[in-house]
Amino acid sequence: MIEEEQPDELEEHSEQAEPVDLSRFYASALSPLQDYFKDWNAQLNRQLSDIVAAAQVRPVIPRITFDPAVFPMGRIAETLKNQLADMTGFNDSIRAALQPLTVVYQEQWRDIFASFGDLIRQIYPENLREAAPGLDELETLLVDEGIPLMWVPGPQTIVALLDASDAAARRRIIGQRWKGIVNDCEAVLEGVEHPSVQDARGFALDVADALRAGHTNAAQALAANLLDSVLQRHFDQALRVQLTKNDFRAKGIKFKLDDYKFKVACTFAPVWYAHAKYYPKNGDPIPRVFGRHPSAHGVSRAQYSRINAMYALMLVTSVIKFFDTELPRSP
Repeated sequence: MIEEEQPDELEEHSEQAEPVDLSRFYASALSPLQDYFKDWNAQLNRQLSDIVAAAQVRPVIPRITFDPAVFPMGRIAETLKNQLADMTGFNDSIRAALQPLTVVYQEQWRDIFASFGDLIRQIYPENLREAAPGLDELETLLVDEGIPLMWVPGPQTIVALLDASDAAARRRIIGQRWKGIVNDCEAVLEGVEHPSVQDARGFALDVADALRAGHTNAAQALAANLLDSVLQRHFDQALRVQLTKNDFRAKGIKFKLDDYKFKVACTFAPVWYAHAKYYPKNGDPIPRVFGRHPSAHGVSRAQYSRINAMYALMLVTSVIKFFDTELPRSP
């Protein structure tokens, strides 16, 4: 136990994630793409060198780098710890690829660049593909404001959130659109199929039912505890602490998207935000934004609200869907 007020943060859990080996999957997923971009980059650099010399323009060319090493995993926690949960990450190469291309290139390369744009869009889950938010937008909403964006809410709400002027406006949008967002969460949860998250899926649907029935306090309490239970069930202690240790108030340390692969970073940045430290014994004011610790240790009208219950439902829906997509299926 690290903190007196948060004893459940580091407790060992009796259930451990089932051993898995994802090496074959990642080998088959990565190898063709690595070979393609290796050849593509070589040809592109040769072609563009002549064009740039003639145009006297220094291009910004995306350097695509995929790590060819594929390591056998013992369990899903180790998979994430070694940053293999998704083949595309927030690394320097993808960061460069997502920046605007300022290079002048020949007509025959236009289709190739268009195809690359299609590939980038495939990184996003369906609800984000239309808006395709940039890195700065993602960091603001995920890390600075703790808004879940993976799989929920729906595309129209995503656009509204990105167009909003500030954090307060985005929070109002979630409050105003709560019924539609509950529908979005239900639709995603109905599509969850992995046996290991069926119980969690059922409880998350109970949260949605409670919200519709006006039982917002019960909904928030259940969602907050369900989030903790899912993390306990599928992550070992070290990784759970790594993804939830929020020392921003005390040390100014933010969740670093670059430390993780894309899907992990986008799913768990809001989880990190929701685990901001809260110590009643130190006289900490009860936060008005959703937090896992104040939901447990600071039950009050300040913490419990329909908007915070919506954040909690969106968050637990994203996490459950993450495990649904990442946990291996039996042959």
